[in-house]
Amino acid sequence: MLCYLKIKNFALIDELNVEFEQGLNVITGETGAGKSMIIEAINVILGAPFNPNWLKNEQDFLEIEALFYLDSISPERLEELKKTVKLPLEDLQIVIKRKILQTKRSSCFINNQLVTLSFLQQIGNYLIDLHGQHEHQSLLNPESHIDFVDSFGNHSFLEQKEQFDSTYKQWQHKNKLLHQLVQKHSEVLSKRDYFLFQLREIEQAKLKEGEDCEIEEILNVIRHQVKIKEIMEMANEVLLENGNNTNVSVYDVLTRLISSFNTISILDQNINRIKEQLTDLNFKVEDISAQIIEYKEKIDLDVYQLQEAEERLNLINHLKHKYGSQIGEILKYQDHLQAQLSSMEDDEAEIGRLNKEIKEDEEILTKLSLALSSQRKTISQQLARDIIKELAELGMKDCNFLVQIEQQEDQNGLKIGDRKIKINSKGIDRIEFFISTNAGEKLKPLSEIVSGGEVSRIMLGLKSILSKADQIPTMIFDEIDSGVGARLGETIARKLAKLAHSHQVIAVTHLPQIACQADQHLYINKYASQNKTTIELKKLSKDEQLYEIAKMLDGEKYGSISIEHARKMLDGQKGERN
Repeated sequence: MLCYLKIKNFALIDELNVEFEQGLNVITGETGAGKSMIIEAINVILGAPFNPNWLKNEQDFLEIEALFYLDSISPERLEELKKTVKLPLEDLQIVIKRKILQTKRSSCFINNQLVTLSFLQQIGNYLIDLHGQHEHQSLLNPESHIDFVDSFGNHSFLEQKEQFDSTYKQWQHKNKLLHQLVQKHSEVLSKRDYFLFQLREIEQAKLKEGEDCEIEEILNVIRHQVKIKEIMEMANEVLLENGNNTNVSVYDVLTRLISSFNTISILDQNINRIKEQLTDLNFKVEDISAQIIEYKEKIDLDVYQLQEAEERLNLINHLKHKYGSQIGEILKYQDHLQAQLSSMEDDEAEIGRLNKEIKEDEEILTKLSLALSSQRKTISQQLARDIIKELAELGMKDCNFLVQIEQQEDQNGLKIGDRKIKINSKGIDRIEFFISTNAGEKLKPLSEIVSGGEVSRIMLGLKSILSKADQIPTMIFDEIDSGVGARLGETIARKLAKLAHSHQVIAVTHLPQIACQADQHLYINKYASQNKTTIELKKLSKDEQLYEIAKMLDGEKYGSISIEHARKMLDGQKGERN
């Protein structure tokens, strides 16, 4: 509920602090005193578009600040608000502040966090319903009408609605997954033949890590094998085989040296160690010579083997150019292709599974949506009768009211019979309230009602019926008694008082019948001082309320009879409440 309102530099107001209470808060005052300015200031805090007349003369800015307690909001509505606000709600309170500069620039804050104007307007929908010549009226929004109707459903209806909502979200999620999967599958499928070609090309090559380096080494050897063999043969002759040369080989020289050292090695350990080293060296010469002979035989390759190695290397380089600069990268790409082709098969299976589950969900949604629609028709018929009766009591005896329920076709909707119907989390129904206020007048959408006083009375009638369904904690009525006499005023007063049992109600009125029902009576006064007009607001005591109601009955010249009449009215209201 709205607990506190601070207004600064607004119209005729320098600075004004207003505290509201639970129940019925009534604002009275002389005609033109500025009663509706308080309501207009609340409209500003709800995000109303800027009006240049708001800014007080010679001031650079105006500022409105409001404190709301959230303890009267239902747990479900509170949870929804928390998700929307996404800001800490300490002690179940919201402080909203809006500042507008002379340049028309506006800044909005919720719990000291800067927010956009559109966000402020969104939050306002959870806090206040304002009826009169204002736009902030939930019942004038056709999108909210289905919620009002549904709130009159029984326990079974609400369970079915909850099941529908759960299944709908599940169905939506699966459809989203299916759309993404089909899109991905189509993209991959269009490349399937190309992927298969690439995979076959890589697989047929039977690549091995490091193979290219080995082939390049072999080719290097083959291209220089004549020179290599010549050097190898020369080395072998020098080391081991003397051949036809008269020169002695290294092996022979070492053998002779070892033989000579054998004759003296027993004489000294140092000589023996030298002999052993020579012996080791001789073995190494033998080993090196054997390696030379083996290598020389291995490189004895023919032209065919050279051609084969070159063709293999050309194939590897061709694949590198297409799939990766290294054989390792090509093999990784091969794995990627295999994964893509495997995923196609997995995707096809998943698409089949999702299609089956979506069809099952659609069967459930069809059954539930038709059941909900049927019950809504029954609820709507009773609701229309109740509202017509309520409006008749408010002096609108020729009023007619209709709850229109229709479905819209949508190519992406739920197939029911031969039609595809637009669907959302609430079902297949689009509900809108229609009304005619005079006999013979054509029914028209409730949202097209423009008269401030008329719309307020219609809203009061609707709210009286729908109060249990209405989850907005604060209701404000401006001009609700416009053109209303004493008898109808008593009816309006009783309905406002009844409404105030379940909601905080703020009403601007000139009727004493309404004023005497107040849980809190606020009086607004306009006065001139030092060539400046300003406004003050005062909470009336019991005696002050008595005299104010007497004045509302008979004007400034009220007397003892008026006071007595006012006292009886107040006592009568107390008796009714007791």
